[in-house]
Amino acid sequence: MTASVKNFVIRHTAGAKINQVEEFDFNAHNELTLGRSGDSDIQFDPEIDTVVSREHGKIVKDSADPLRFSLVDNNSRNGLFLNKNKVLGTTRLSPGDEIQVGTNGPIFVFDIDPRPLEMMPQTRLVEILKPTSEFVPAEAGDTPAKTGIGKQTFERVITHERKKSQKTLWTAVIAAVVVLGTLGFVMWQKNKDDMSSLTVSERRRADSLLAMNKDLTKVQIDSILKTAQAGQSVAYDKIASANVDKVVKIYISWELYEVSENEELYHEYRPDANGVFHPLFVQTTAGIEPYLVTKRSSIVGLPVGSSGTGSGFVATSDGKILTNRHVGAAWQTRYNGFSWNNFPGYLVQGMKNGQPVYDATPMITEDQAMGWVPSEATLVNGRPAQVEGRNKYLKVVFANSTQPYEAHLVTASQSHDVSMIKVDVNDLEPVTMTDNYSTVKSGQGIVVMGYPGGAPQQRIVRKSNDPFKPNPAVFTIASPVTSPGHIQQIVKSSSEFSAKDSGFGDSYQLDLNATGGGNSGGPMFDEKGNVIGIYYAGGGNANQGIISFAIPIKYGIELLTVQKGL
Repeated sequence: MTASVKNFVIRHTAGAKINQVEEFDFNAHNELTLGRSGDSDIQFDPEIDTVVSREHGKIVKDSADPLRFSLVDNNSRNGLFLNKNKVLGTTRLSPGDEIQVGTNGPIFVFDIDPRPLEMMPQTRLVEILKPTSEFVPAEAGDTPAKTGIGKQTFERVITHERKKSQKTLWTAVIAAVVVLGTLGFVMWQKNKDDMSSLTVSERRRADSLLAMNKDLTKVQIDSILKTAQAGQSVAYDKIASANVDKVVKIYISWELYEVSENEELYHEYRPDANGVFHPLFVQTTAGIEPYLVTKRSSIVGLPVGSSGTGSGFVATSDGKILTNRHVGAAWQTRYNGFSWNNFPGYLVQGMKNGQPVYDATPMITEDQAMGWVPSEATLVNGRPAQVEGRNKYLKVVFANSTQPYEAHLVTASQSHDVSMIKVDVNDLEPVTMTDNYSTVKSGQGIVVMGYPGGAPQQRIVRKSNDPFKPNPAVFTIASPVTSPGHIQQIVKSSSEFSAKDSGFGDSYQLDLNATGGGNSGGPMFDEKGNVIGIYYAGGGNANQGIISFAIPIKYGIELLTVQKGL
């Protein structure tokens, strides 16, 4: 079987060697070493790829089964990631897997050529991911006999169970939809004469709006028909061209720290009898939270924090930029950085000789840990402590550029997913913002701009004219994406101080399906080119329908004005 395999193949997708392919004789190598050392098989640039250690790790071929491979981390300073999962020690490696050498380091795809038929990849299920600005590294250890499940799989299982438990409710909802559909048909019949006078394109637009909003009132339907008949449409290209320079890409990396010691915090993990590491948690009066320790006290743990990208837009000429809170101050929102494959977790029962004592059997589920907000942590090293978050770096790149500008967090909303950051650049042209939340109607056309991570990335190689940094470097161009759509409904929150709050808050529900992770914080324009909302979330799938959400711009405007009193 192995006689047909001729080469190891390394395809570089990010870093100084981007777009390069290296091949190594399969039969002549039992392992491939990774690092900046001149002796490394897969050698990285010592000047550009500075997050890579000299002897970072290695790929090992099993002597008993040459088609079985392992990825080994040599206790590197910046870690090794397999398919975005952090490697602890040694983990199983398969052809087609993606390896990242160090946090934000170079990336390559491991393969063999020719790949045996039995090792061809299975059909991939494409999912719609929640648009979050963050890349969240999870944990990967030795593959046990019974493997864990990732966060996305877990969410699908939970969704399935909830669907089963809500069968009766959905039956009632379906019945209601049938009734509403019947009423909608009657109203449609009533407007048939009006529809017949429309052109083909006008009728398609009216049909589309009516299909999305079966519960519209007669007045709203009449308005839609009049709009279509008048030939009014959103000039998306003009809105995009007029605002492209005002929409920015934001690069972030944040950490959690203990205030009195000013030291970074880690979430501790401990192994079971099979050597599989599980996260530790503690029970507090507020609920379940991770067992956190300072970096110097950590035995085996992962830093609390993450890195990634988001979107934003220029709000003032002196450099103030509005974005989401989960972009500018990510420690103040729900944490997604747990190693989901290593659940369930251990519950700490107490301390002995300065070390946590925990149950023999892991019991803390993903569901119990999922709602934790890092800034609300109360314990460090098992004792009460004051915990805060901070951005390790916060950089802004303007559209169609590669030049980053340092930014800093000005403030974050206490009640909405909005924050304000600032760059020290003057004479910028801001967007035009209009607070028309009270008059916005369902069916209204909108357009969202931003930088979704799923969009193709444009990169350029720049020659250096600096004699003290002579090597060329690869840069990513900030290329904004325009996503047109409509407002499906206006979601109203309950009273600010109500005990029966839905927890959702004032929002616009949208029918966008071209956005994704990294678009968070992007502006939502109305048909006149005014910003009326800030994009912040989305999800669903082909069966459930794809929906997105935006926050009314009034909550962004609030941050631009000093608030006094309650």
